[in-house]
Order: sequence, then structure tokens, then C-alpha cells
Amino acid sequence: MAEVFTRMAVLLARVLEDPALAQEVTADTNLLLDLGIDSLHMITFLLAVEEEFDVEIDFESLDSIHLESVKAFCHFALDGDGR
Repeated sequence: MAEVFTRMAVLLARVLEDPALAQEVTADTNLLLDLGIDSLHMITFLLAVEEEFDVEIDFESLDSIHLESVKAFCHFALDGDGR
């Protein structure tokens, strides 16, 4: 799972145009509160995740609870479980 978090951190750094984030983002990083990701960046990030991991994200099921940590988002996006 560590590799998944690393790949997510790199994607977030790329989308937010802040290379330092690749080293700063952890499994517990809150996408909204810690990173301040906005709606445009979120859409770009979701599309990047779909491409990087070859998955389809159910956008209608995405909820703020899934953004409380990178770990929660990974479970939602890759396992279909946001908890």
C-alpha cells in the first residue's frame, strides 16, 4: 500500500503544481483541509487517478468523508470502499 500512497502523492503534487508535496503528503493528509484542493484540481486529480491506476471512479458516490485522508480516498477509488 505504501507504493499506492507514493503514487497518489506524486499525482497530487503534479495536479497542484507543487513538487514538494510529493514528499510531504502522507496517508493521513486531508485533501481538503491540508492541501486546499479546489473543485477544478479535484476533477483533474480524479481523472489522473483513473488513468494512473486504470480504474473508474464513481463520481456520484464520492463524498467528503473520502477526502478526509489519502488513505480513505485510496480505499474509495481503488477498492470501492471509502472507510
